[in-house]
Amino acid sequence: MFVRKFLRLIVLALSLSLLLAAPALAQDTVELSWITDLPGAEEVAERFTEYNPNITVRVDKVTFREVFQQNQIRLGAGSPEPDIVSVDAPVVAAYGFRGWLLPLDEAFSDEQTDGWIDALYTSSMYDGQLLAPPIWNSAQVMYYNADLLEAAGITPPAPDERWTWEQVTEAAQALANDADGDGVNDVWGLQFGQYNRIYQLQPIPESLPTAVLGEDALTVEGIIDSEDWVKAFTWFGDLHNSLGVSPQGGISSGELFRNSQLGIYVDGGWMINQFINNPVEFTWGTAPHPYWEGGEITVPGDSWHLGVNANTEHPDEATEFVKFASSVEAGRIWFDVWGVWPAHEVMIQELIDDPDNAEWPNQAFVVAAGEAPYVTPRPLTVGYLEYEEILSDAFEDIRNGADVAESLSQAAGRIQREMDKYRP
Repeated sequence: MFVRKFLRLIVLALSLSLLLAAPALAQDTVELSWITDLPGAEEVAERFTEYNPNITVRVDKVTFREVFQQNQIRLGAGSPEPDIVSVDAPVVAAYGFRGWLLPLDEAFSDEQTDGWIDALYTSSMYDGQLLAPPIWNSAQVMYYNADLLEAAGITPPAPDERWTWEQVTEAAQALANDADGDGVNDVWGLQFGQYNRIYQLQPIPESLPTAVLGEDALTVEGIIDSEDWVKAFTWFGDLHNSLGVSPQGGISSGELFRNSQLGIYVDGGWMINQFINNPVEFTWGTAPHPYWEGGEITVPGDSWHLGVNANTEHPDEATEFVKFASSVEAGRIWFDVWGVWPAHEVMIQELIDDPDNAEWPNQAFVVAAGEAPYVTPRPLTVGYLEYEEILSDAFEDIRNGADVAESLSQAAGRIQREMDKYRP
């Protein structure tokens, strides 16, 4: 009898000790949540957990637009999730203004931040604080169909030859043709990948050179409706209207180019892998991004950044993940999985020095890598979403033949009213 009671007491004691130990054990294991649409996110998360077995990252995949919607809803409501915040470069300031992100200055050394492309480091900051380190980049280049150029009597540019917009215009006019006479071009001369977004069209005025935003980051009147902007977008409008070298409507520039219906195509470095892995049926080439004769060289770039939710219950663990995801090692994972353009200077240099990239078509990587010093950030303003959306409407109007000065003036007034809401 005594033995049985004694054994029961031992079992009870062991059970109690396990129950008491359970909460401590649970605290040693942390799951972080991350809402994203990024290819390679799972691979980066898995590698991080290999180094940090007590931290797992739950990758909740949604669409591109849903990333912004979920951030707006959850962060705006003060939710502790997602712990890790996907932040597109131009909205870093908006998220910082709203207090949605933790400052990360103390978590990153000068060596780490100095290793990022300069423009990307600039866009990681708000109000003097590091809020969202970069994980992706997106330098733009000029692609061309060498067969179409040569058929039109145009010598294609060399890989290190940067054409001016004046040269591009002349070539586009020679390329555009309506062979069957039905009033619609069979071959178009020029088009941008994102033909109605300031991200890609920013260099048109900026290269003149002229500003795209006031020094206070809230003024647009007198800038986007200035004489220089009217000049820049009169050219853009003429491409689609009086010159008839650029297609209107909701077209896919990439598909037109792939189908030999577009001679010159300006888009991101991410297209290089697509043309190599899924070859086109013509000779294609890549050259540096164009600029205005006598103007400045300016190239669109930047992409996704990551931040830490200011209300996360796991700030230390989330910060460690952001540090890893923005490291060179993670950058190589992003690049290997999906050909994501590097955010790190050392990776850019590796592309340039790699002997496998000395010959075509891999030489296209060297062309795109050479654009890193010319990348400029998108307008760093808390009102970027309003700025972009209203300008997109204006660009569409201009593509469809609207008066340029009037379109930009109306856009400036609309954007300014939105920007003034952010003034103290």
